[in-house]
Amino acid sequence: MSAGNSDIRQQVNANRDALKKLQLLVPGLSGYRKREDIRIADELLRNQVADKLDQAKASLEAIRKQMAAANDFTNLTSIGSLISQLQQVSGEIHHAQQGYSGFAAPISIDETKLNALYNYDYDFVSSSMSLLESTTNLVYDPSSPASIQPAITGISKNVANLKQKWAARMQTIENILAK
Repeated sequence: MSAGNSDIRQQVNANRDALKKLQLLVPGLSGYRKREDIRIADELLRNQVADKLDQAKASLEAIRKQMAAANDFTNLTSIGSLISQLQQVSGEIHHAQQGYSGFAAPISIDETKLNALYNYDYDFVSSSMSLLESTTNLVYDPSSPASIQPAITGISKNVANLKQKWAARMQTIENILAK
């Protein structure tokens, strides 16, 4: 993301209420509070990415309506496939497990591992923004149906890139859980 955007983890830390600040002072609660704050930041970031994917999906659905209204059925399958893929990956990202940081959690995930997961999430924010931009700027010309195919190919590559980054995050989670 751009240098002007702050790290959500910093925003979560800055918005701690008095009780959360007190928890940071109590031995045993301090680590729990820090891990919970990282999880909150992770969830906020994932929700933002899922929202961007939903916006991209809405742009593609609008293009699909334009195509159908123009009786151009040549690219509907490609657009429909992209819409389906975006819906799937958005759901996966939005509803992904955060993990549990209770006092006696069965699997111990420390701050370093949580920060690594957050960094994977943060990496694919740029992919989601690129995807949203490519769908937002998508223009359909009914007089030249084939002119949209290069854009569809580019969007398809953006979706594949995003899915690859999500798969890398999931692989990291699986390796954490296996240890």
